[in-house]
Amino acid sequence: MTTCLVAIGLVSCSTVGSQRPEVEPTGPPSVQLEDVNEHASQFDGDVPDRRAGTQNEEVASVYLLGHLQQAGYVVRLDAVPVRNLIRSTNVVAVPPSAEDPTVVVVVAYDTDETPEPTGGSLGLFLELARALRVAIPDHSVEFAALGAEHTDISSGRLGSRRLIQGLLDDELDPVVIQLFPGSAGAGFFARGSAAPEINDAAETVGVEVPRSPLKTMPDEQLWQRAGLEFAAVAGAPEDVGRVLLEYLSERGR
Repeated sequence: MTTCLVAIGLVSCSTVGSQRPEVEPTGPPSVQLEDVNEHASQFDGDVPDRRAGTQNEEVASVYLLGHLQQAGYVVRLDAVPVRNLIRSTNVVAVPPSAEDPTVVVVVAYDTDETPEPTGGSLGLFLELARALRVAIPDHSVEFAALGAEHTDISSGRLGSRRLIQGLLDDELDPVVIQLFPGSAGAGFFARGSAAPEINDAAETVGVEVPRSPLKTMPDEQLWQRAGLEFAAVAGAPEDVGRVLLEYLSERGR
């Protein structure tokens, strides 16, 4: 595991774009909870306040970029305008297969003015990307960390709106899975049009699926209006990691 300062150094000597990173992912082809927690401590301990357009949000984006590159992805940065000269960034790891994405896994990495700990979902995002890259080196899954999701400009979700516009412009219609914060002992939860198939994966790996959805999850209308199949997923990182690695291993081949 590396720290945020190491990630910054990695970015300064790497090319972002079409060039393939000169690294291969290491570690087992499974989500490691210890690494999820270490990533979480970096976000929640070092930069807990990551409001859109701030230096802390930029630091978080650099950390995400560095670790995705370290996992063997080509990563691009998509600018997300916030206001006037202030901008945020979507950090997007493109599918190693170089094919159109069949699934896009997304997570918000900024915070609002009263930030709550969200490092667990970011740690899971990074560790899931690494584990899948090891398990299936040439998979067709895209990973996108979204900036400016919690800003009050235009009702927020600016990172999602930028991603959606790019998918529509390219005439792509992948399944979108959004990770939300969870905690140990929280179980597993999926909601949305793509949830049934994800719940099937949960049953395959022996993770219990709740009988009724939680009512506190954000709605998926933004994705529905774009015509994209979508699922919001949350719960204990160890459960979510097992379920999504199973699901993505099948959908991303």
